[in-house]
Amino acid sequence: MAYRDNWGGKTGSGGVASEDVQNVARRARLRELTMEVVDLKKDPYFMRNHLGSYECKLCLTLHSNEGNYLAHTQGRRHQANLARRAAREQKY
Repeated sequence: MAYRDNWGGKTGSGGVASEDVQNVARRARLRELTMEVVDLKKDPYFMRNHLGSYECKLCLTLHSNEGNYLAHTQGRRHQANLARRAAREQKY
């Protein structure tokens, strides 16, 4: 019997979840929590295009689902563009 596929777990227990499986589950939980808190209808930069993907009008980026867009809004590029936009608006 080959135990290499079930390393670290007892026989018949289904094995220990790998880091990849844990990361996927964690991301799904965070996406669900964020969707409860954030209202995308009020986001001025969020747009759904005719292809069904999501677009950030500030950064001109395309995202396959809402979770990816929300992750993008927490990222370095989007935050830098927000700061740049705020600085420009304060000049005028």
